[in-house]
Amino acid sequence: MTRLSLRHFAVAILAIAAAWIAPVSAPRAEDTGDKTIVFVCLHGVVNSQMAASYFNKVAKERGLSFTAVSRGIDLYRSVPVRIQDGLALDGLEPANAPIELTAEEATKARSVFAFDTIPAERKGQADVTYWSGVPIGIDDYEATRDEIARRVDALIPTLANEQSR
Repeated sequence: MTRLSLRHFAVAILAIAAAWIAPVSAPRAEDTGDKTIVFVCLHGVVNSQMAASYFNKVAKERGLSFTAVSRGIDLYRSVPVRIQDGLALDGLEPANAPIELTAEEATKARSVFAFDTIPAERKGQADVTYWSGVPIGIDDYEATRDEIARRVDALIPTLANEQSR
């Protein structure tokens, strides 16, 4: 190989490594404390991803300093293609790589919203709000998206009032 080819090869390897490592550095609630909203679902890759992604879009549009993250209890390794595609069609992307919820993170978060029961050892001192009755996004993306959007849209004004104080 020529020097130029080796350089291109090295740049390509570094780019691949950076893309692989980047999702691991997703924000953790410990880093942002009481400005973090944690959405939790069983695997951390469907409903919580949809909720966190939509929340972040709306919060940004309204100038709120809150950030949402997605967390799981029994983690899957990646966000399903069906969810990635649905989010992309909605102009969104997954909030973060799948990460397990910790008791410390839940305790430090501003709010924790869960689609599935969080074991006591994972919720710490957090008061968890359970969003029951939301369909599973992998089964019916559109119905799930609409229900999550309705609930997030109801939550945002409460946070906006809190931030303005």
